[in-house]
Amino acid sequence: PGIGRKTANLVVGDVFHKPAVVCDTHCIRITNLLGLTDSKDPLKVENQLRAILPPEESNDFCHRCVMHGRVVCTARKALCEVCCLQDVCRTGKKTIKQETLEELV
Repeated sequence: PGIGRKTANLVVGDVFHKPAVVCDTHCIRITNLLGLTDSKDPLKVENQLRAILPPEESNDFCHRCVMHGRVVCTARKALCEVCCLQDVCRTGKKTIKQETLEELV
């Protein structure tokens, strides 16, 4: 009692080493950009990710999304030019297409 889903899932995954999906703003933004989820609601995103992620990988996946969202794909300025996911990301694909058009001109 007194904590939210995100914190509860974080404790379940990191402390008790059980499968957990931690949905914060970074995870939601990144998974939406990759087309893995289609909602901004944390519970909906959590359920969509539970359906597609192997349970043993879910906690690590969410931590990686958070780190990627903090370092490379920030909400204010995505660094698409150095992103390893640009070919599978909606924004990254637009960036690649725009750079290709600029090279042709």
